[in-house]
Amino acid sequence: MLSYVPLTSRLRIGVEKLEDCFVPKLSSSSDGSYPIAIVTGSNTGVGFETASGLVQRGYHVILACRSREKGEAAAERINNRLDSLKDKNDEGGKASFLHPLDLSSFASVRSFCKVFTQKYNTLNLLVNNAGTNSQGDTTEDGLEMCFQSNFVGHFLLTKLLIGHLLKAKNRYEPGSGNNEEAGRIVNLSSVTHHFAPANECTFVNTDSSKKRPLNNEIHDQHFWLSSAIPGLSSGTYRESKLASILFSMEINKRYGDRGIRSIAVNPGSVSSDIWRDDSDLMQRAYKLVYLSPQQGSSTSIAGAIGAMPKDAIYLQPYWQPRQKRQSRLSVRRWYSLPFPMTEMLGPYVGHAITEPRLPLDGCGGYKSSEALWNVCEKLIT
Repeated sequence: MLSYVPLTSRLRIGVEKLEDCFVPKLSSSSDGSYPIAIVTGSNTGVGFETASGLVQRGYHVILACRSREKGEAAAERINNRLDSLKDKNDEGGKASFLHPLDLSSFASVRSFCKVFTQKYNTLNLLVNNAGTNSQGDTTEDGLEMCFQSNFVGHFLLTKLLIGHLLKAKNRYEPGSGNNEEAGRIVNLSSVTHHFAPANECTFVNTDSSKKRPLNNEIHDQHFWLSSAIPGLSSGTYRESKLASILFSMEINKRYGDRGIRSIAVNPGSVSSDIWRDDSDLMQRAYKLVYLSPQQGSSTSIAGAIGAMPKDAIYLQPYWQPRQKRQSRLSVRRWYSLPFPMTEMLGPYVGHAITEPRLPLDGCGGYKSSEALWNVCEKLIT
């Protein structure tokens, strides 16, 4: 059944009710209390709605954001929203602010993790949501601001919390495949990952000593290092979003046999605060054409709590014309590699497993994901 409003991006297919898609029946912390989740960048936009959705589903969500004032205010709004929705017999979860987290500062990331690990013994869900599309600045750690804020900061955050994620137990209803996992990690990607080819030579400046080195069209360590160094790439936003997908793949390779699962998600084209630096006219246009933050959170929530098939690595929110055979065999929607345009705007389906555009490294992207991991290990030391 198709329901819609008069703009293309608001077309909806089969999402008339709250759609959880393989919701786990039981997730628990080590002491039997609320299952614990962290959502970065959760005081506004998609992150706020992701945190709110997880609270509604019984999670204690830590709002990990830079400003204590904004984080505490967001937690209060989420808890007030929950109080207005739940009935007397529904316990629900809760939102809280713990400690400031600035992903453009490795010191801030380490400080946040120290406070969290001292207070909590386990972590069920980590949603690496925060991001910026502003490129060109340099962080206090000497890295390109966009690439560190969107990716390298999350890499360090995840590494420091792996021990707590390994202690978690997320249990899913029978028949969902793997009925028990350790912690789940969701990495926010974007349709722009399609536009991060390794053979694209675009430079911010003309100084030959600062040009991105040629890399034989492979996303190798030279490529990823030049994404992190200021002044070498004009495409650090899209490169950070490809990195998020490869990061999920590499996490699954390194920690999958110990129960950890990672999914990369594209929220879709969303009218959110990521566009706050654009003109008022453009922001009004986005609200008319793009998805709402609540719609954009659907892929993050599904990625966080869905008992996904083993090979699912990437979710996006739009119907696609090319459906894979797995859709008929195991899940409702599983799409082949889409045209980028149909992953920007289209009929909204909530979430769908979709093949991402991976580097052509001869190993399904795993040479590139390993190179990315090795570079990040050096950057955070």
